[in-house]
Amino acid sequence: MTDDSTLAVRRRTLPQWGHVTAGNAAMICLALVALQIGWPAGPSAGFLAAVGLVVGLESALFCVVVGERGRHPVTLATWVTVTRGAAVAVLAGFVVAGSPAETGIVSWVPAALFALAAALDAVDGALARATDSVTDIGARLDIEIDALVVLVGTVVAVVDGTLPPVFLAVGAARYLFVVGRWWRTRRGRPVSDLPPNRFRRLLGALAMLAIWLALVPVLENTVTRAFAVVVLVPFLANFCWDWLAVSGRLEP
Repeated sequence: MTDDSTLAVRRRTLPQWGHVTAGNAAMICLALVALQIGWPAGPSAGFLAAVGLVVGLESALFCVVVGERGRHPVTLATWVTVTRGAAVAVLAGFVVAGSPAETGIVSWVPAALFALAAALDAVDGALARATDSVTDIGARLDIEIDALVVLVGTVVAVVDGTLPPVFLAVGAARYLFVVGRWWRTRRGRPVSDLPPNRFRRLLGALAMLAIWLALVPVLENTVTRAFAVVVLVPFLANFCWDWLAVSGRLEP
């Protein structure tokens, strides 16, 4: 693609990127206002800085996805995915602030945000299929937000001490996998398609469950850490299996 054609594509998709980014930012602002009302201590400057960092990352992600996939309608299902991104951005603030010290409903905010971002994963895809509005943009955003949900939730729980530091490998697994594929391609080595794997979705769901349990304020750390280790071993083993298949070292 020439520079002129690339610029033309970017100009056509710029309004779409702007709409998605503005919608994401508006939902985050509403969530922060609600949090300010219900949280006496209120979000700190560090909290807001962490949220802003993730907002910037999500904006860049939206730009890349829209630029790669071209102009597609932003469907209701895609807006559900964007809502997941907004919940993750607010959750990221707790990486700096830690879990709220207050008791009651405020202490459940991190777990509630993670649950919302994780549960809506089942909604956006089903909604897209039910309304016959599956798009390349929606599918790609869904994958990227899934990874961000796991990463941010893991970091929050590890910083809070409810997950062992080794569980960070789960949050970083997909990103390491993507970098590994890019590196092999750059070096001219063969890269195969990701083969079907009946355990992938199950282990992903268990990883999200382990993170959510770690964010729930009423469970003992020993319980959440033990369950996390039980999930960690097969999760990473499955990722290694996928990597061996993609890198051509193992027949699917």
